[in-house]
This record gives sequence, C-alpha cells and structure tokens, in this order.
Amino acid sequence: MKRGALALFAGLLLVGLVPGSTLAILSPTSNLDQWNDPAGLGHGASGALNWAQTFTAGEYGLLSGVDLYLELGGGGSLTASIEATASGLPTGSTLASASSTVAASAGWVHFSFPTPLSVVQDSVYAIVINPTAAGVWFGSTNTYSGGQAFEAGAPWTALADPADFGFRTYVDTVGTQLQWDKPQITAGISTPLTLTATMTYANGVEANHYGAFLGLVPTWFTPTGITCSDTANKIVPADCTLGNFGSGFGSLIPASATGDLMTFTVTGTAAPASSDIGTPGMAGANACIEYASLTSCGDATASVDVIAAAATPAPPTPAPPTVAPTVAPTVAPTVAPTVAPTVAPTVAPTVAPTPTRSPTSAVTPPPTSTGVTPASGAAGSIIWSLPVALIAFLGGLLALAIRQRRRIS
Repeated sequence: MKRGALALFAGLLLVGLVPGSTLAILSPTSNLDQWNDPAGLGHGASGALNWAQTFTAGEYGLLSGVDLYLELGGGGSLTASIEATASGLPTGSTLASASSTVAASAGWVHFSFPTPLSVVQDSVYAIVINPTAAGVWFGSTNTYSGGQAFEAGAPWTALADPADFGFRTYVDTVGTQLQWDKPQITAGISTPLTLTATMTYANGVEANHYGAFLGLVPTWFTPTGITCSDTANKIVPADCTLGNFGSGFGSLIPASATGDLMTFTVTGTAAPASSDIGTPGMAGANACIEYASLTSCGDATASVDVIAAAATPAPPTPAPPTVAPTVAPTVAPTVAPTVAPTVAPTVAPTVAPTPTRSPTSAVTPPPTSTGVTPASGAAGSIIWSLPVALIAFLGGLLALAIRQRRRIS
C-alpha cells in the first residue's frame, strides 16, 4: 500500500509540474502541448498595441497551430505570429504566422500554420497578436508557470491582471516502434518469424495524409502475410497489402484531425544460412505525416540475432559388459566312508552238564566251538558262520535232552 501511494503521489507531482492551468490526461494521439484556460479576466486594447504570451515547448515536434481565447469588436480577421524570445521577451523575429476569423463574442479561435514550425523542447517562444480593432484577450491570474502575458510598449511590459492569457499550443509528433517476436533464430533452420510495427500519429487538422513504410528486412526473411489496424479507421482493408506497406501506402491513408494509432503485423519465414551467424537481422520502418508543404517522419529499427545450432552430442560409448569372474566350484574332497569292522557276536561256549556215567557206555560230548570268526573274514564268512553256530547250539540242546531222558529212565 505504501509503494502504491508513493507512486500515485509522484505521478501527480510530475503532472503538476507541467506548465498549464489544468491537469489533463492526454491520449497518445493528442498533440496538445501547452495550455492555460481563461478565468474570465479580459485585457482590451485598440490596434495600436501588440499583445504577447510566452510559453515553453514541452516536446520536440512541429508546432502546427495555436488556440487563443479572444473576441474582436464587430468581428474580423486577425493574424497570430510565433516569435523567438531573448531573456524571456519577444524579439520581433517571426518564425511562423497564420490568420483566422475572430467573432465579436468571446471564444476559442484556432490559427493553423501552413508550414508547421519545428520547436525544441524546453525552449521559450512567444505568441504575438496585433488587433486591428478593439479586441479582448481573456486570461487568468498567474496560472501558467512556463510563460507570461505582455503588452507592447517601449519595451514589453509584463501584465499582472491577467498575468497569463488564455491559449493552447499544438505540437505534432510521429513515432514508430518495431519489434521481432523472437530475440534470436538458428542458422540452417526454417523458423516462423513475426515483425510488428506500431506507429503513432499525434496531429491536428493541419495534416493531410499518413505514410507507413517498411523499408528494410533481412534478405533471409520472406514475408508471407500482413494485418493492419488503426484506431481512427482510416486504413481501407483492401489496401492492407505487403506491397503497399513496402511502398509507404502513398496517399492511400487520409489523416485524422485527432491523430491515429496504427499497427502492422508482418508474418513470414526466416531461413538464415551459416554465413549469417553473428550478424543481426535488421528491420527498419517509418511513419510519416504529410502536410501541404512538408513531411515529418519518425523511424525505428529492430534486430534479431542469428546463432549457430547447438552441437549434437555424440552418442555415449557403451561400457563393456561387466563379466562376473568365473569361480571354479569348490569340490569337497571325496572321503571314503569309514566302515566300522563287523564284529561277529561272541558266543559263549555251551558247557554241557557232566552226565552221570552209565555203566554201559560213554557219550562223547560235541566239540566245543570257540564261536569266534576272524576279524579279517569277509562279510560272506559271517553270513554262513551264523547257521553253523545255530546248528551246533541246537545240537547241544538235543544231546542234553537225550541225557536227561536216559537218566529218568
């Protein structure tokens, strides 16, 4: 909020510093430069005296006319002149002059200069009139800071009431703005490109025609289309062609009494070569106001850079495939299974009881077997030795049983 308020205050201050009794927001096509509105104070005299109002030019341009707030007894013609000044006083050197009819009642009277006067910003000039009959020039009390009202005597005498006469000055200006829609383009590539020209004509009734001229484009730019527009509707659509823009339109565009704002948009294709790299592509255009005796123009240029295409990076070299190291499989040493030695079960020797001797015969006991198979025998020896041991065991039991029977019997 503070910044906005400060900006508004600064803007009002700048407007307030502009010479003139009335604050006004002017359109871009207005040629009104300096002014002082009358406040009912009139200064009258006969044709024996000159009156003058000095003013400070607010800009460079062509002073095409002035308005004065006058009345002339009985009405009649009056001549107004623009003079140079020295030390703030008219010098008598006439720079431009024009005549107009003044009514018997007070009002604004316009004086158009057939040949507009080129004025310099901040320079002081004087409007001088010499009424041929009793006339009145109305003004105000010291409301214009850029000049002063005078009456000719010997020498010029500053007036106090009114201190400033009622007047308006009109300074015609013409200007061009030109712009590409891209800051840079690439050589070797066809690129759509647009050039826009904005032309401002600030003038009054003195202007006759407008000129609009596209005088320069790069050789590598090929225009293909154009659109035209203006706020005063002075361009006939059928006249909006690339050919007319290239020749300045001749006298095809009549001037507006209140100025005009024109926009020309040229589309095309840019195809710069590699030899154009580093050389800006220049375009030039100018707007002109044509008067009965002179032409005033304002021109502009625009450039677009031509650059080299970005180098295409080489494709990256693929890295060699990563090969995992071959690891020989670890082979566990072959271990022969440990075979526990097969031990034949130890068979306790069967001891037959000692029989009671019979008086008739003696029985020979069966042979006692140790039942021990050599450890060094093969597995097959173990297999067949088991039945033999079993048979021997059974045989022993049988022999024992026979003896018991005999004993019983």
